[in-house]
Amino acid sequence: MSDATTATETVPALKERAGVVNALLDGAQTVLVRHPTLDPGTIDDRFVLYPAYSHQDPARYQSRYEEYYHRSSAKPDAGVPIRAVADVREEYTVSSDALEALARHYVYTPDGLRDKYDPDDDLRVLLLRVSALASPPLVEERGSYRGCRAWIDLEADVEIDTAAATPVLDDATFAERRAAVRDALE
Repeated sequence: MSDATTATETVPALKERAGVVNALLDGAQTVLVRHPTLDPGTIDDRFVLYPAYSHQDPARYQSRYEEYYHRSSAKPDAGVPIRAVADVREEYTVSSDALEALARHYVYTPDGLRDKYDPDDDLRVLLLRVSALASPPLVEERGSYRGCRAWIDLEADVEIDTAAATPVLDDATFAERRAAVRDALE
Protein backbone atom coordinates (compact mmCIF):
# COMPACT_ATOMS: atom_id res chain seq x y z
CA MET A 1 0.00 0.00 0.00
CA SER A 2 1.36 3.42 -0.85
CA ASP A 3 1.76 6.17 1.75
CA ALA A 4 -1.63 7.63 0.94
CA THR A 5 -4.48 5.92 -0.83
CA THR A 6 -6.06 7.49 -3.87
CA ALA A 7 -9.65 7.37 -5.04
CA THR A 8 -9.00 4.33 -7.26
CA GLU A 9 -7.25 2.08 -4.72
CA THR A 10 -8.78 -0.27 -2.24
CA VAL A 11 -7.17 -0.56 1.18
CA PRO A 12 -6.30 -4.03 2.53
CA ALA A 13 -7.58 -4.46 6.05
CA LEU A 14 -7.14 -7.24 8.57
CA LYS A 15 -10.21 -7.77 10.74
CA GLU A 16 -9.30 -8.38 14.36
CA ARG A 17 -11.24 -8.14 17.62
CA ALA A 18 -11.54 -4.52 18.74
CA GLY A 19 -9.98 -5.22 22.14
CA VAL A 20 -6.91 -6.71 20.47
CA VAL A 21 -6.65 -3.73 18.08
CA ASN A 22 -6.71 -1.38 21.09
CA ALA A 23 -4.01 -3.43 22.82
CA LEU A 24 -1.85 -3.26 19.68
CA LEU A 25 -2.36 0.52 19.57
CA ASP A 26 -1.39 0.88 23.21
CA GLY A 27 1.73 -1.26 22.72
CA ALA A 28 0.49 -3.85 25.21
CA GLN A 29 0.42 -6.49 22.46
CA THR A 30 3.04 -6.97 19.77
CA VAL A 31 2.03 -10.23 18.12
CA LEU A 32 -1.06 -11.67 16.53
CA VAL A 33 -1.71 -15.37 16.81
CA ARG A 34 -3.68 -16.63 13.84
CA HIS A 35 -4.75 -19.90 12.31
CA PRO A 36 -2.75 -20.41 9.08
CA THR A 37 -5.87 -20.86 6.96
CA LEU A 38 -7.05 -17.34 7.93
CA ASP A 39 -3.97 -15.63 6.50
CA PRO A 40 -2.61 -17.87 3.75
CA GLY A 41 0.60 -16.92 2.01
CA THR A 42 3.04 -14.16 2.82
CA ILE A 43 1.82 -10.80 4.06
CA ASP A 44 4.16 -8.30 2.42
CA ASP A 45 2.08 -5.17 2.21
CA ARG A 46 1.21 -2.69 4.91
CA PHE A 47 -2.42 -3.04 5.99
CA VAL A 48 -4.88 -1.34 8.29
CA LEU A 49 -6.42 -2.94 11.34
CA TYR A 50 -10.21 -3.11 11.12
CA PRO A 51 -11.71 -3.57 14.59
CA ALA A 52 -14.41 -6.23 14.79
CA TYR A 53 -16.92 -5.97 17.61
CA SER A 54 -18.75 -9.29 17.28
CA HIS A 55 -17.69 -12.57 18.88
CA GLN A 56 -15.63 -10.87 21.56
CA ASP A 57 -15.40 -12.92 24.71
CA PRO A 58 -14.20 -11.44 28.02
CA ALA A 59 -13.23 -14.91 29.24
CA ARG A 60 -10.46 -15.06 26.63
CA TYR A 61 -8.58 -12.10 28.13
CA GLN A 62 -5.86 -12.31 30.74
CA SER A 63 -7.21 -10.66 33.91
CA ARG A 64 -4.70 -7.80 33.71
CA TYR A 65 -5.97 -6.99 30.19
CA GLU A 66 -9.75 -7.26 30.72
CA GLU A 67 -10.00 -3.46 30.30
CA TYR A 68 -9.41 -3.96 26.57
CA TYR A 69 -12.57 -6.00 26.32
CA HIS A 70 -14.60 -3.50 28.34
CA ARG A 71 -13.30 -0.50 26.38
CA SER A 72 -14.32 -2.06 23.09
CA SER A 73 -17.29 -4.29 23.73
CA ALA A 74 -19.73 -2.16 21.70
CA LYS A 75 -19.37 -0.90 18.14
CA PRO A 76 -19.55 2.90 17.89
CA ASP A 77 -22.73 4.15 16.18
CA ALA A 78 -20.84 6.72 14.09
CA GLY A 79 -18.78 4.12 12.21
CA VAL A 80 -15.82 1.81 12.61
CA PRO A 81 -12.69 3.75 13.62
CA ILE A 82 -9.63 2.88 11.54
CA ARG A 83 -6.83 3.98 13.83
CA ALA A 84 -3.85 1.80 12.96
CA VAL A 85 -1.68 0.48 10.17
CA ALA A 86 0.64 -2.48 10.59
CA ASP A 87 3.56 -4.25 8.97
CA VAL A 88 4.49 -7.88 9.60
CA ARG A 89 8.13 -7.81 10.69
CA GLU A 90 8.54 -11.50 11.48
CA GLU A 91 6.46 -14.61 11.21
CA TYR A 92 6.64 -17.92 13.06
CA THR A 93 4.79 -21.22 12.92
CA VAL A 94 4.27 -22.68 16.38
CA SER A 95 2.32 -25.41 18.09
CA SER A 96 -0.30 -24.42 20.64
CA ASP A 97 2.18 -25.58 23.30
CA ALA A 98 4.26 -22.44 22.63
CA LEU A 99 1.42 -20.10 23.61
CA GLU A 100 2.39 -19.99 27.30
CA ALA A 101 5.86 -18.72 26.40
CA LEU A 102 4.32 -15.92 24.32
CA ALA A 103 1.63 -14.91 26.83
CA ARG A 104 3.29 -11.63 27.80
CA HIS A 105 3.08 -10.49 24.18
CA TYR A 106 -0.71 -10.67 23.75
CA VAL A 107 -3.85 -9.98 25.79
CA TYR A 108 -5.67 -13.31 25.49
CA THR A 109 -4.94 -16.25 27.74
CA PRO A 110 -3.24 -19.22 26.08
CA ASP A 111 -6.46 -21.20 26.64
CA GLY A 112 -8.46 -18.32 25.15
CA LEU A 113 -6.39 -18.62 21.98
CA ARG A 114 -6.75 -22.39 21.97
CA ASP A 115 -10.50 -21.91 22.27
CA LYS A 116 -10.46 -19.51 19.32
CA TYR A 117 -8.36 -21.79 17.12
CA ASP A 118 -7.95 -25.55 16.73
CA PRO A 119 -5.32 -26.57 19.28
CA ASP A 120 -4.22 -29.55 17.20
CA ASP A 121 -3.04 -27.40 14.29
CA ASP A 122 0.06 -25.25 14.16
CA LEU A 123 -0.57 -21.56 14.61
CA ARG A 124 0.88 -18.54 12.87
CA VAL A 125 2.50 -15.85 15.01
CA LEU A 126 2.89 -12.46 13.35
CA LEU A 127 5.18 -9.89 14.97
CA LEU A 128 3.65 -6.55 14.04
CA ARG A 129 5.05 -3.05 13.88
CA VAL A 130 1.92 -0.99 14.51
CA SER A 131 1.55 2.72 13.81
CA ALA A 132 -1.26 5.03 14.90
CA LEU A 133 -2.90 7.17 12.25
CA ALA A 134 -2.84 10.91 12.85
CA SER A 135 -6.34 11.36 11.37
CA PRO A 136 -8.29 8.13 11.89
CA PRO A 137 -11.33 7.91 9.62
CA LEU A 138 -14.66 6.51 10.72
CA VAL A 139 -15.74 3.95 8.16
CA GLU A 140 -19.31 3.00 7.45
CA GLU A 141 -19.71 -0.73 8.00
CA ARG A 142 -20.78 -1.98 4.59
CA GLY A 143 -22.19 -5.37 3.81
CA SER A 144 -18.98 -6.35 2.02
CA TYR A 145 -17.05 -5.86 5.29
CA ARG A 146 -19.25 -8.15 7.36
CA GLY A 147 -18.88 -11.83 7.95
CA CYS A 148 -16.33 -14.15 9.46
CA ARG A 149 -13.28 -13.55 7.33
CA ALA A 150 -9.86 -12.20 8.15
CA TRP A 151 -9.19 -9.92 5.19
CA ILE A 152 -11.33 -7.30 3.55
CA ASP A 153 -10.67 -4.53 1.05
CA LEU A 154 -11.95 -1.17 2.21
CA GLU A 155 -13.68 0.67 -0.59
CA ALA A 156 -11.80 3.22 -2.69
CA ASP A 157 -13.59 6.17 -1.08
CA VAL A 158 -11.93 5.42 2.28
CA GLU A 159 -8.95 7.75 2.48
CA ILE A 160 -6.15 6.74 4.78
CA ASP A 161 -2.91 8.70 4.96
CA THR A 162 -0.39 6.12 6.14
CA ALA A 163 2.42 8.67 5.83
CA ALA A 164 0.87 10.46 8.80
CA ALA A 165 1.20 7.44 11.07
CA THR A 166 3.50 7.20 14.07
CA PRO A 167 4.85 3.90 15.45
CA VAL A 168 3.26 3.13 18.80
CA LEU A 169 6.56 1.78 20.12
CA ASP A 170 9.84 3.60 19.65
CA ASP A 171 12.62 1.75 17.82
CA ALA A 172 14.45 0.65 20.98
CA THR A 173 11.31 -0.70 22.66
CA PHE A 174 10.25 -2.50 19.50
CA ALA A 175 13.73 -4.08 19.20
CA GLU A 176 13.44 -5.30 22.81
CA ARG A 177 10.01 -6.80 22.15
CA ARG A 178 11.23 -8.45 18.95
CA ALA A 179 14.16 -10.03 20.82
CA ALA A 180 11.81 -11.19 23.60
CA VAL A 181 9.49 -12.87 21.10
CA ARG A 182 12.45 -14.62 19.46
CA ASP A 183 13.72 -15.78 22.88
CA ALA A 184 10.28 -17.06 23.85
CA LEU A 185 10.10 -19.18 20.72
CA GLU A 186 13.58 -20.70 20.90
